[in-house]
Amino acid sequence: MKRILPALAAAAVSAALTAVLMRTVFLPPQPEPEPEPAPKAAFGVFSWNDEIPLTEEGRQALALCAGRAGVTALYQQFSDEMLESGGAGDFVRDMGQAGVAVYALMGEAEWAYDSGGESLVSEIEKVAEYNRRAGPEERIAGVVADVEPYLLDEWDGDGRDELMDGYLAGMSCAFQYASRSGLAFWPCIPTFYDASAPEVLERLIETACDGVAVMNYNRSDEYGQIAREVGYAREYGKGVVCIYELQPAGRHDLEEINTYAGQGLEALWQSADRLEKQFGYEHLSFAYHYLDPLVSMLEDSGQSYDGLPGRQ
Repeated sequence: MKRILPALAAAAVSAALTAVLMRTVFLPPQPEPEPEPAPKAAFGVFSWNDEIPLTEEGRQALALCAGRAGVTALYQQFSDEMLESGGAGDFVRDMGQAGVAVYALMGEAEWAYDSGGESLVSEIEKVAEYNRRAGPEERIAGVVADVEPYLLDEWDGDGRDELMDGYLAGMSCAFQYASRSGLAFWPCIPTFYDASAPEVLERLIETACDGVAVMNYNRSDEYGQIAREVGYAREYGKGVVCIYELQPAGRHDLEEINTYAGQGLEALWQSADRLEKQFGYEHLSFAYHYLDPLVSMLEDSGQSYDGLPGRQ
């Protein structure tokens, strides 16, 4: 048997080499497969799903999704329990190993009433305390503050100026606290502050943030809608994130022009490349809103991310 096995193995190798040679000589060359489309720019993604950090499967699926979609920053909502227990550590470390920086996502419209930033600072304090206990690879990079004063009654009444003055003061307090705590601070803003509150917009970018994340949810004039924000950011040395909407039209009063759900990710990536070239600003980056529809769009292209929990 010991003599027979080497002979059989040699014959098998010879047959395999002969088959390769036959294919090389007699078969026409096969075309190279088309490379999968991929983004050139760096992207962030918003995640309101605080169940994702709880499971290893969720973390692995998110890392795969991030790799496919060019995600280098995750804006993740954390439960108080995850921060207080230190349970966010494994998640932040795993994301870091996948090349993704993690930011704590938080915000309520009513926080705009706090001219001293009390509610926002209280939430930032939880992140800062978590970071003080965490190891270097487990620390959260910063805070993304989704505070929307335009959803409050005062926005459409006589109280808008007072509301926005208080909002700006609160953002300034939160920025100062975050900076002292070693956390980057990025408010989310709409595209219309340049028309409805131009002085607040400039002061916010100049004095109350490391950068702004702009909800550029209209495909009709993506350059013009963030031109003022990028201009102020360039003047004051701050960053800008251009956020793209992915939710289907019909949700939250979204129209087809407000979203890339029907256009697809390739069209979105082409838009980002175009804006990057048009602005020529090194501190401009991009983000998806938000994780669940991003995963659905990737799955439509043949990917699978079944490990993500709690998807809607």
